[in-house]
Amino acid sequence: MCNDKWNYGAHGKDWKCLCKEGLEQSPIDLPPKAKAIGSPVKALFNLEQISNIADEDFEDKVKSGENLRLQFYQGALRIYGQFLGKTVTMDGGVFHAQEISFHTPSEHKINGEEFPMEMQVLHVGKTVGDTAKHLILSFVFKKSPGVYNKFIEALDFFNLPNPLDKYRDLEKNIFLPNIFFQTNEEEPSSMQPFSFYTYSGSITTPPCNEKTIHYVASDPIGISSTVIELFKEALRVPDLQDPNGGTIVSDESILYSNRKVQRLNGRPVFHYDHKKYNCPTFKRLRRGSGEGGRSKGHYERRQQTATSYFYVEGQEPSGLPGAFVVTEKEAMGKE
Repeated sequence: MCNDKWNYGAHGKDWKCLCKEGLEQSPIDLPPKAKAIGSPVKALFNLEQISNIADEDFEDKVKSGENLRLQFYQGALRIYGQFLGKTVTMDGGVFHAQEISFHTPSEHKINGEEFPMEMQVLHVGKTVGDTAKHLILSFVFKKSPGVYNKFIEALDFFNLPNPLDKYRDLEKNIFLPNIFFQTNEEEPSSMQPFSFYTYSGSITTPPCNEKTIHYVASDPIGISSTVIELFKEALRVPDLQDPNGGTIVSDESILYSNRKVQRLNGRPVFHYDHKKYNCPTFKRLRRGSGEGGRSKGHYERRQQTATSYFYVEGQEPSGLPGAFVVTEKEAMGKE
């Protein structure tokens, strides 16, 4: 079978078949925001809290009733599940998230810059006409000393799997909206608006299926150097001890998990600016912060399985589907 025993040893340059011959391959070097095609078209990223206990089997990766796992698989750290969230495109296509993968260094570049880490959320199409398609939502990370990401920290990054000890049960629920927040900030109620690139490409591992929609958050997320180094170290085969007490150092480790960027081949790259299209960033509340300084904003209600309230800077409505402007008394539970 083509690419049956693939790895990241040559960053994908030795992969065959569609991976080599396709004209819409990913990842790519994304242009500066100003040189991308501005677009008002956005997707609905419906990424709610997912239990760390699987309620359905998913292939041979996880069984119903068992913990979801962070695992070393196919040269990278990955999480699998039957349903890890949902994205709906503007034309009504519904895609379910089934894999979260971590790549060090990043797969996508922005204006020629490579980042130390990238997280990708792979979705599969569920609506008629989309079942052979994929959608990937990606976030790139930059080094920011002392910054700990709320989503990454929930994965217990001091205890990551590796090529010999391949699994770690997830002890906490998965909540992807935390990706934009630090550990000392209050948990958001839903995915905050963000700016992103979008283009047509492929999945970034064999068989490199095309007909894949990519969304890449255009603003890198800060993360500590410690986290980045631990994710890189997780790719290394641990040192072993021989019968005489000596150390056996493996020379088989591949200390990266990224495919190199591919030719654009004339494909358009679009950019959605959430601030330009009236989707403000929500106010971030730090733990223990007071209620002062809110005279220029308003509260909104968003009806979901449970009602949640969030604070929006300014007087313009956020534009989130199902969200309505309400009084501060209602948001604070006083009426």
